[in-house]
Amino acid sequence: MKQAGKRWCAGLLAAAAALLALCAGTVRLVDPFFHYHPPDPEGEVWFDQRAQGAGLLRSQSYETVLMGSSLAANYRPFWFDVFYETSTVKVTFPNGGFREFGTALDYAYDCQDVKRVIFGLDPNLLARSPEEEPEELPEYLYDKNPWNDGQYLLNKDAAFRSVYTVLKKGRGQTQPLQDAFVWDGNVFFSRELALAGYERPEPTGETAAADTFLENSRANLKEVTGWLEAHPDTDFIFFFSPYSILFWDKMERLGQTEAMFTMLEDTVQTLLAYDNAELQFFMADREIMTNLDNYADHIHIAGRVTYRLAQAMPTGQYRLSRETYREVLDGLREFVINYDYDSIWEPG
Repeated sequence: MKQAGKRWCAGLLAAAAALLALCAGTVRLVDPFFHYHPPDPEGEVWFDQRAQGAGLLRSQSYETVLMGSSLAANYRPFWFDVFYETSTVKVTFPNGGFREFGTALDYAYDCQDVKRVIFGLDPNLLARSPEEEPEELPEYLYDKNPWNDGQYLLNKDAAFRSVYTVLKKGRGQTQPLQDAFVWDGNVFFSRELALAGYERPEPTGETAAADTFLENSRANLKEVTGWLEAHPDTDFIFFFSPYSILFWDKMERLGQTEAMFTMLEDTVQTLLAYDNAELQFFMADREIMTNLDNYADHIHIAGRVTYRLAQAMPTGQYRLSRETYREVLDGLREFVINYDYDSIWEPG
């Protein structure tokens, strides 16, 4: 009986070892996160921005990093290749946290000689407490230590993704590298959908304190200014996405308009103090923000608009300076404070 028990245990261990070897071999061969091989520019299966972003940073040749939340996802990297005469890699994290952006950026510097960073500075994320940041970044992928590859090779999610990748490729369901994580092709943009995607809050009847967001935004900005100080020879271009007029309706009804402007002014003043920081402020474009056909909800904007904005970046059309920023912010404040929001829902 003892001998039979030993044989059973040995068989069980051998089966477990075979399953682990099969898992590791499958992940190594398919490599769904591009840990060992670069993606095919003609088409890959894109499904996990945080995991696959590490592979993009590791495998591509680039001088410019385009980074941001879902608001940056509808920018295509080759636009910046043309407009800035550079080579660009795009890494976007939906609802991203500043610490995880920092981890990815550190990895980019480890992999390439980064000369320019174009970063979507999302006010919604700036105002969020750092304690509410997602903890989803697989940091073991964002280093060059081969000894922790077991966390990838023996990862059940990576194994499932490998099977998923094989099935999707077998059906021809891939996207070119330039379209990685671009979602505007799957979403319609129209006034009707923008309104349907916006949950209009009830008025609070109260006015939030002007410094409501400052503690959070300043804590988040410490991460950003850390990048500027650590890499003084890198040009950082921060762009503020053009939130729609519905966003300002939300701020007005929650009594947070002045608090938002206080945060924006503080952010702009902080970043303009750095010689290697450039600010592109799209939020004050009234033609874009009031045309709800440009939006899928109250903030997410169509690729046809992001193309125009990317094209305008090198021209300085939207660039803020120490001399102009107050006039731009004051003009936007006056516009949104006096806007007739109820007219948005009027027929005709």
